Amino acid sequence: MSSPNQQKPGIFKRWVRNHLWTTFILAALLVILIVHFYIALFVPPSRDKAWKEIEVTDGMSFKAIAAKLQQEGIIRYRGYFEIIGRLQGISRKVRTGYYGLGSHMSLWEVLDALRSGKIIEYEVVIPEGYNLFQIGYTLAQTPLLDDPNKFINMVTNKKFVQSLGFAGDSLEGYLFPDTYYLPKGITVQDIAKRMVSRYRAVYTEDYQKRAEELGMNEHQVITLASIVEKEAKVPTERKLVAAVYHNRLKKGMRLQADPTAVYGKKAWITNVTSADLKRKTPYNTYLHKGLPPGPIANPGQSAILATLYPEQVDYLFFVAQGDGSHHFSADFGEHEKAIGRYRANKRKAKLQAAKQTKPKRLQEESED
Repeated sequence: MSSPNQQKPGIFKRWVRNHLWTTFILAALLVILIVHFYIALFVPPSRDKAWKEIEVTDGMSFKAIAAKLQQEGIIRYRGYFEIIGRLQGISRKVRTGYYGLGSHMSLWEVLDALRSGKIIEYEVVIPEGYNLFQIGYTLAQTPLLDDPNKFINMVTNKKFVQSLGFAGDSLEGYLFPDTYYLPKGITVQDIAKRMVSRYRAVYTEDYQKRAEELGMNEHQVITLASIVEKEAKVPTERKLVAAVYHNRLKKGMRLQADPTAVYGKKAWITNVTSADLKRKTPYNTYLHKGLPPGPIANPGQSAILATLYPEQVDYLFFVAQGDGSHHFSADFGEHEKAIGRYRANKRKAKLQAAKQTKPKRLQEESED
């Protein structure tokens, strides 16, 4: 006979004692379920390290994404993927593009890749002063574009140019130089739009107000800035170069900017010949007064600012000194002397180079 103070087993304990086999089966099922759930979430379908490019297109449903991933062997269980994706809100904001995924990734890692929008992107660097032809060739060096003319034709398509709010025949000058991360599959049209969008973010209302103070419009500012960008190799000289061109414009002098003479003929300017300076083109400022009809390159922010805020000097001329810098002059006589010094230094450098190579040639002949 049990003591009055002895507690009776709880209902659960009594049920377990009376249903040992049932309890064992339920516990085993629970363990199996936990293991299954763990495998589904954290164990990759295989050890194969190969990557696959999975494209998520615009308007693609999360259900369709799950089906595609299962079909490609990226995930095991489509149901778990859909449920967790919806619970976490991933299903409503999957970024379009190509994803680099593999069957060696767990379902959780795949969901994380979609959540963070880790699409395949290519870094494209567009240096300051590149023209539209150079940009086209640069893009063609990446997997994004197989033919530079596809980009060149797009940004010189008058209808497309006008659709972006520009009156000219080309987007030259408005394809802002920067480092871009462009997703695989992006269209040429969207690449151009991104560059224009970046330009619009830089050229603010303050810039426009300053342009009006100078008696210039946006197109004139960017056209002059493109020349400043091509001519000023030393950053500290940008405002001086801009000042020279502003002063020449005020006096009705021809700008005589070498890069304008070869625009449209040479994508990369290695040297400008005397024949180039005589080339008949509306851009050639050796033949025509004032600004060319449009930009000859895409200036960076520093060149635009230099054009808007030039140095307050009376310089009208500058000549290269052979090291990227220039000598600036206010009158033609001083300018001619600077040209003479530059030519003399150039001849001297050639003679010194010849003297250095001559002993080497003689030594080679004696060894023969």
